[in-house]
Amino acid sequence: TDRCNFRCSYCMPREVFDADYRFMPHSALLSFEEITRLARQFVGLGVEKIRLTGGEPLLRKDVDRLVAMLAELRTPAGQPLDLTLTTNASLLARKAQALKAAGLGRVTVSLDALDPARFARLSDADYTPEDVLRGIEAAARAGLAVKVNMVVRWGVNDDEILAMARHFRGTGQQLRFIEYMDVGNSNGWNLDDVVPADEIIARIHAEFPLQAVPEAAM
Repeated sequence: TDRCNFRCSYCMPREVFDADYRFMPHSALLSFEEITRLARQFVGLGVEKIRLTGGEPLLRKDVDRLVAMLAELRTPAGQPLDLTLTTNASLLARKAQALKAAGLGRVTVSLDALDPARFARLSDADYTPEDVLRGIEAAARAGLAVKVNMVVRWGVNDDEILAMARHFRGTGQQLRFIEYMDVGNSNGWNLDDVVPADEIIARIHAEFPLQAVPEAAM
């Protein structure tokens, strides 16, 4: 789906994706059967991982049924696929168990701030960080592996780098800091907003000394 229930400024700013924006009609979307047919062709050519994205994929009705259909596919060697889904997690708490039961293995959650006021400004939606955290916890309880992505911007949320590191440290949920990227012509991207990865690493290292991970263990 191209629809999303968030209006994050770096992705789907409300001034562009407003009430008059014309999203794709349902008739233009691939059916679950069409998606599965395409996936079967890709798997036959060597694809081993399929990621469901959006928009917000959990807005697609009965998306767990699509997961179940994809979970039946096998690689030429007879192995199941690595099935993952990217989500803002606002709806994940109510859907995590069904997704796991259908065969999903992992979710990647977008979370850019823990401070409620800042989260509200960034997401421009009627949800809170607690809604997202509840979704993450529900996913973990259901047995889904969880990765969390934080898009970092100078003067916007870079002061929450350590707060995020503290929150997720020791949870087993992998936190990843993402450099602010240009995703087209709708997000007003500016290089001055980018917090370089070296800066992020230095801040974390100052509080939690980092050690290199042997390449074989990655």
